Amino acid sequence: MEYLYQIFLSFYYGLHSFFYQFTYFVLVILIGFGLEDLVIDIYYWILKLFHPKWSERLSGLSVSKLNETAEKQIAVFIPAWQESAVIGHMLRHACRTINYKSFDIFVGVYPNDPESFAVIEDVSKEFPHVHAVVGIDPGPTTKADNLNQIHQGMRRYENQTRKRYDIIIMHDSEDVIHPMSLKIINYFVPDYDMVQLPVFPLEVPYDKLIEWTYADEFAESHLKDLVVRQHFAGYIPSAGVGTGYNRWLIEFIGTSFAKNMFARASLTEDYDISLRLAMGKAKILFLHQPFGLQVATRSYFPETLSTAVRQKSRWLIGICLQSWKNYGWIGDWKFRFSLYRDRKAVVSNLITMLAYFDVILYLVLELIRWGLSSSHPVIAVISSQSVIWYMGIFTSGLMISRTMHRLFFVNKIYGITAGLISVVRLPISNFVNFLATIRALSQFFTARREKTPLKWDKTDHKFSTVAGLVHTKKPTG
Repeated sequence: MEYLYQIFLSFYYGLHSFFYQFTYFVLVILIGFGLEDLVIDIYYWILKLFHPKWSERLSGLSVSKLNETAEKQIAVFIPAWQESAVIGHMLRHACRTINYKSFDIFVGVYPNDPESFAVIEDVSKEFPHVHAVVGIDPGPTTKADNLNQIHQGMRRYENQTRKRYDIIIMHDSEDVIHPMSLKIINYFVPDYDMVQLPVFPLEVPYDKLIEWTYADEFAESHLKDLVVRQHFAGYIPSAGVGTGYNRWLIEFIGTSFAKNMFARASLTEDYDISLRLAMGKAKILFLHQPFGLQVATRSYFPETLSTAVRQKSRWLIGICLQSWKNYGWIGDWKFRFSLYRDRKAVVSNLITMLAYFDVILYLVLELIRWGLSSSHPVIAVISSQSVIWYMGIFTSGLMISRTMHRLFFVNKIYGITAGLISVVRLPISNFVNFLATIRALSQFFTARREKTPLKWDKTDHKFSTVAGLVHTKKPTG
């Protein structure tokens, strides 16, 4: 028995040595990321408490100014690939509820997707300002390629009708467009070259934990992070939906007569074009509660692990990896910090999972120590006088702050129950992001090694019913 005891004791000390060094490595990175997040939190509260005029500069605008603004011609772009199940409902709802007259909707479809084309054509009989634009190549290509085809279709329509669009707005086939969104975008463009409305996922039953993680993340990002970015750097990335552009400017930044206005090779063409606009010193505005209205784009998001991982891996490839490869680290230090905030996800998502592994390793060591200490005293896994002990306490404080901020912002949109449950969903969100990061890295470097293009890895969508809109905890406008 003494021989076995010595074997387990040696194993314990060997594992303990590894654990100590591994924990130190993880804690150093977690503290770095945590302090950075804490700075953003403090920045937000300074804005809210000590600069209320800036925070409320949009909400204090008179609604009468909104209604008095002459309507400019707006083109709404909606890329679609195998969306026959939702696109008809989405288009009819938009046409019936949008409080704006001077707009047309252009939906991009593929020649090998006759089902979606048939649905759009059926809607256009009821609403003539809905137009199907059939692309040249069979699908799927990339979303950017689809949008470029829509843009060319819009130009052909302009040539036929002599109509000219001043604003382009991007949406997806599952979006619930706020009735006032076009009026608001019309008010701010062309004084601003790009405007972005918040995006808040629709409320679903609480047992749909994966889908709720999107609501948690968007609530904190679009109520806090983007507000801070607007004041700090002025660069707001496009969310791909609820984004309005000065048509003439985005055509200017395109190439060869704007035929590649959206970068075909990018998996996040929305992020790419907003980045190019920012590089060109365009004026970009995040529309947080304009005119005192909580105007936002609403939609359902993936509800299964596989679909969420697939969607988020596409986001990570485009935002973190492709933009890094294509543009590097450009601009002044504020702009670079914004890029860092976007791109750090490929590291932070992995480190977070290493932290969970570290906790499991700690519990294993405590279990071994408990078994060994029954015969002889064994050193503690972590001494209460060690550096790691204090680092762990400090990291825990940062984690509590992070969790409380998540709860606070989720509560502002979805209510206190959803806010409280967001604490439980945080590890699930971290796990989804970890898997998405692994998949993104694998896809990106495989494509580079094999010199193959990345394609539009779309997720299946669903569209809300009117009842689904009524049952959101807090109104959107």
